[in-house]
Amino acid sequence: MTNKGLAAAGAIALMLAGGAALAGPGKWSKADKDGDGKVAVSEIDENHRAFIAKADADKDGFITEDEMEALRKAKRSEMQAKRFPDADKNGFVDRREFEDAARARFAEIDKDGDGRLSEDEMRAGHRFGHHRRGHGPGGDRD
Repeated sequence: MTNKGLAAAGAIALMLAGGAALAGPGKWSKADKDGDGKVAVSEIDENHRAFIAKADADKDGFITEDEMEALRKAKRSEMQAKRFPDADKNGFVDRREFEDAARARFAEIDKDGDGRLSEDEMRAGHRFGHHRRGHGPGGDRD
């Protein structure tokens, strides 16, 4: 992949992974190679393609700034719901809501569905957002 291709993939990955806004000089334009306000999914490296394709809401093969912004907002909402699983939106998390959220997280991490978490499943779950830096195994706040 060329340096330009790596830069485009990197810019989009940073926008998604870091939750960075699409505002700011050059952030979108680095990925938008032809300046038409869209980024072609086909120009993104294979490692990021599946994740970034989620942003392509209208499935036209391009990602617009609006589509990126919508994906960023959806991710933010999803993370907020995981941090504070107030299913009935009453401002409190009761035991049922807490336990339901814990069961959902467990099921998400239990990739083989055997009802038990292996070290590999735990490690993978931690890498993909189920473990915050500085909290839990290996962190500052065990």
